[in-house]
Amino acid sequence: MCIRDSISPKQHIPIDRLSYNKLTRSLLAICVFRHFAYITSIDALMIKLEHITQTYVGNDGKVFEALKDVSISIRPGEIFGIIGRSGAGKSTLVRCINLLNRPTRGSVIVDGQDLTKLSDTDLRNVRRSIGMIFQHFNLLSSRTVYDNIALPLELVGTPKDTIRSKIEPLIHLVGLDAHVDKYPSQLSGGQKQRVGIARALANDPKVLLSDEATSALDPETTIATLQLLKRINAELGVTIVMITHEMNVVKQICNRVAVMNLGEVVEEGDVIDIFAQPKTETTRALIGQVMDRDLPQSIIDTVKRARAKEGHDNVHLLHLSFIGSEVAEPVISTASREFNINFSILRGTVDDLQGRTLGTLTLLVTAPVAVYQEAVKYIRERGVLVEEIPNV
Repeated sequence: MCIRDSISPKQHIPIDRLSYNKLTRSLLAICVFRHFAYITSIDALMIKLEHITQTYVGNDGKVFEALKDVSISIRPGEIFGIIGRSGAGKSTLVRCINLLNRPTRGSVIVDGQDLTKLSDTDLRNVRRSIGMIFQHFNLLSSRTVYDNIALPLELVGTPKDTIRSKIEPLIHLVGLDAHVDKYPSQLSGGQKQRVGIARALANDPKVLLSDEATSALDPETTIATLQLLKRINAELGVTIVMITHEMNVVKQICNRVAVMNLGEVVEEGDVIDIFAQPKTETTRALIGQVMDRDLPQSIIDTVKRARAKEGHDNVHLLHLSFIGSEVAEPVISTASREFNINFSILRGTVDDLQGRTLGTLTLLVTAPVAVYQEAVKYIRERGVLVEEIPNV
């Protein structure tokens, strides 16, 4: 906003110098306020875990560290994934967010409050703003769909009319209108999970924790459940934390992800960046579930034959990642003409990650070392992620 924009060009308002100066200062103050309000909204965090350590003492007296100095920041309204193999510590970590699991050391800050410093009463109140979805649904078999969803509201003494006004829209949101009076035994796995999702939303939470919520579902039901969670995130603005061991779940729904191994966060970042250029063996192995990064024997044999013919130092293997608009840029053909070298495409893929395109190429490059290095520099300068693959 500026002064010029605040008055129509066709308006001519008589104004003295003193009034003009006051108006200028007022409008400038509004601009500054809005600017800093915008910065604050960007920098604000919904969840901040600082130096979380969780230790247990076994029956033999030995101390086991389930979490080792873990720090994670999660922004309002994002879908954040925490992925790792079994035993990585991800479920222990997510239970620290609502303090179902109290860490041995560290701070758990949710919506500006450090939960580790709250009284029991205040903690119970804050927990109402944190919903949780479970792997095995945790429904009460003696209660109908409606009554299972209403349970959190009943426990805090919400009037029946208020409960009905809140539950009916949730039932519609998760698509269970035709199953309101059914019991869990009459529902499919996907329907049970939808009940669990609606129940988690009953208290209008700001945060939704999903602990392996799709791992007990078939692939088709998993896709439908993830689409529902994306819709809830978009329509209600709820911050969602997804705990999973499946990289395909992260690929389909998450904005950012933290990769865990043996109680530590080994890598964290935007999902597309993690997929494009994983930095750890743990991450590469998990990405291998959905994108094969290992070189097949046929490519290895091709490289060996080329090196036998052209000389070892003149044959190079590259893995390139193109993000977004870079996919459409003719970087390789341009580099080939610019440096008069040959690029042989051995493998290529194109994937969609959260509406952004990720393209990958595995290239065999035949060129003297100095020319090859200049070509790689040229490609990197155009925003392409380049990974040189040695020892093949």
